[in-house]
Amino acid sequence: MEAIELDDFRAHQAGQTYWCGVWLGGCGHQLFTKLYTDRACHFAHGPDPEHTSTCARKAAGVSSADHLYIKQGLLAWMAEQDITATATIPREADGSIGREVLFTPAGHTGLRVLLSESADSPAPVGEDSAQQVLGPEMTSDPDVLLRQGYVNRIQLIPDGTRRRIQVGTERHGRTTEWFDLHEVELTDAGLTTPAVEEVRRLRTTRRPIGVQAPKATPQQTRPTVQPASEVTHGIPSPDRAAVMAALEQAVSDGRSRTEIRRWLNQAEEVTHGGATAEENGLIRAAADALLKLERAVGLPTPHEPTFQERKALRKVQRLLGDLAEQKRRRFPAVTPHQRRQLAQAAEQASAWLTDTQRSQVQAWQTAPTESAPAPPAPQQPARTRAPRIPPAAHHSARFDAAGLADAVRDVLEHAARLRKTVTFADLCAQVKNLGELPESDQVQVLRRVKPTARPCSPKPQRPALLTALITTEAGTMHPIYRQLVNHAGHHLTQQADSAWTDTVKILHDRYDNRP
Repeated sequence: MEAIELDDFRAHQAGQTYWCGVWLGGCGHQLFTKLYTDRACHFAHGPDPEHTSTCARKAAGVSSADHLYIKQGLLAWMAEQDITATATIPREADGSIGREVLFTPAGHTGLRVLLSESADSPAPVGEDSAQQVLGPEMTSDPDVLLRQGYVNRIQLIPDGTRRRIQVGTERHGRTTEWFDLHEVELTDAGLTTPAVEEVRRLRTTRRPIGVQAPKATPQQTRPTVQPASEVTHGIPSPDRAAVMAALEQAVSDGRSRTEIRRWLNQAEEVTHGGATAEENGLIRAAADALLKLERAVGLPTPHEPTFQERKALRKVQRLLGDLAEQKRRRFPAVTPHQRRQLAQAAEQASAWLTDTQRSQVQAWQTAPTESAPAPPAPQQPARTRAPRIPPAAHHSARFDAAGLADAVRDVLEHAARLRKTVTFADLCAQVKNLGELPESDQVQVLRRVKPTARPCSPKPQRPALLTALITTEAGTMHPIYRQLVNHAGHHLTQQADSAWTDTVKILHDRYDNRP
């Protein structure tokens, strides 16, 4: 900044303090702005006569915060795929930080992102190589490249005022091919890019029968050929006929590579002792079809689910699990919001649903719709008490309070994972019909919003309502939050900004699981 700009900066930021960030390798001591007229104004450490500060931040460049961008970016990317994950940034023995980031995604093997090597702790060689992701400057292990066929890398590139993550795949004997995060998927084998899929496909491809004639075996004696209708190679003819019929159906329907290969393998097995001309013709046709699919020639339909289809399939599985648990607790009704979500996800993933999942989706589509919230009849006679705010059952005939609350919770929990807040206007834009309700009905909906993340610490913590993440356009506490807190019995004082700020931080930490 120029001197006149620093004066303006100080006037607008009066009362603020600044500190040397330890997550960037800094010392944690306080910083001050220094005003100059003959050179650029800047932040500097305060006087340290006892020389207690050993700050290593001064020599750090633009990449010194890459570990923070990677932690935030990959956690947000996993959250978009409905994967709950935690991340840890270890501190080295010498006090430095940022060499590696460790991710623990629920239901998947952990990821280790290595950004730099150190003399005391070199990069591990060969151990869990599929779960390792290397920085762009790190040297890859030749043995891993030879054995695995690839090594995944990660880099950050400038994107406006931020840095954008890219994942690259270095193949044996080739340069690194880079992909944006929307092209990458987290599987049981680690980060999977289109290049990784191609390496695995080429390494697992079997040469179909008919591509190259097998070497003829010398005839010992004149064999006796059994009729095709008899038992062949120990497999009864009804099973043989079923296998050949299934293979023919898979080829004619243009099924996936996996399914055609499975039936082709079984067809080779059942005809091992001799095949008719008709069976040989079908096997050759299946082999040709599989070869075209392997080479991606003339594909009539997608042979693997897309990222969106996989995401929709996971959503169907999650919704069916939630509804099954709901039914187990003797609440068999389904809300219109749940029914809508299930129908949309099932339609998008329809080609990959099992018969059981299809029947479950159909059953829930015809199940009774929730007409009132959960507590049953015994509470209805208590109307003589005249509660301060009408109960939600009074409004259930006009709007789906439970369904709207679920949608609000999804938006707020996503914001919490990203360590952000949501303005009330943005919330209404993302949750259909919420903004059209009167304020009393909006309060009824927001009262139902319960967080799914529990406190990480066993110590008692102050109650934190998820609705604390709703703000005004100026980013301050929304007035409706005071009503919700007072109704929950945690009455706020008139000077409640600091308490609200603490609540927002508690929610961010709870969903981020920051160590």
